[in-house]
Amino acid sequence: MKWSDNAWERVKPIYNKILTMPFNTELSNGTLPKEKFIFYLAQDAYYLLEFGRTLSTISGRMQNADLVMTFAGFSTGAIFAERSLHQSYFVEFGLASEVRATPSTLLYTSYILSQAAYANVEVAVAAVLPCFWIYKAVGDHIFTQQNGNENPYKRWIDMYAGVEFATAVEKAIDITDELAAQTNAVTQQKMLDAFEMATRLEWMFWDSAYELEKWKI
Repeated sequence: MKWSDNAWERVKPIYNKILTMPFNTELSNGTLPKEKFIFYLAQDAYYLLEFGRTLSTISGRMQNADLVMTFAGFSTGAIFAERSLHQSYFVEFGLASEVRATPSTLLYTSYILSQAAYANVEVAVAAVLPCFWIYKAVGDHIFTQQNGNENPYKRWIDMYAGVEFATAVEKAIDITDELAAQTNAVTQQKMLDAFEMATRLEWMFWDSAYELEKWKI
């Protein structure tokens, strides 16, 4: 069994809870309050910039030239996605260009940045995989459940159900499997732990948007 098969089985209960979260169910049927979607977009823009930095850090630690280029490409793609948000939704909703991260967003970005800088590179790759894989799986689910062309969030849903993103996700999974196959059992376990932690943080990210999370002090 591949490492990714074990990883998915481990986080399946969390993934199933993500699918039934109010944010995602209401997004799919088009009833999500606009203020919650806007709040989410702002946090997502902040996250994507930090995700891009994380991927760039991982790229710089790779020994294989092909993987250096692949993760550099992932990093560029994340930053491009953030810029696309600013040029479309941010303009449409009149959002400020400066975003203050919520506690959950800051926790998530700090976690992946620390893994990219200090953990074994295999573990760092496993820690960023949920942002590819979980996001794609949830996006596909929402795409099949959405309320046709009447859904006000259809444009966002279509972006994450696209072929280009699917290709990147498959590549990220394959790379993680290759790295896992080349390392020892202890590191493979650490990779599973990081994958699970990041999946939990994915849940927290959506939940914090639905709750319009704020700093209490």
